[in-house]
Amino acid sequence: MVQLSPDELAAEFQEAVVELYFARKRIANLEAENTALRARLTTVPPQEMPAELAPAAAEHGPAADPAEAGGEQWFSGGQAPGEPGQ
Repeated sequence: MVQLSPDELAAEFQEAVVELYFARKRIANLEAENTALRARLTTVPPQEMPAELAPAAAEHGPAADPAEAGGEQWFSGGQAPGEPGQ
């Protein structure tokens, strides 16, 4: 086991806090993006939906709970400029 000096330990802790801050910020952005994409998915008629998305939409249906997949949301970021709902 490596022994750290008090200064090294404080520096390691500070680095971990900064990494955690940015990770949480990214998670929040991904959750917002996921919510926006799910909302957009429910507004696209099935005939206009890309083939690779159609089975997923049919599986969850338009009233699917955003937190249903694995109990957590992992995507976010919000709507892009020019998307419906802005």
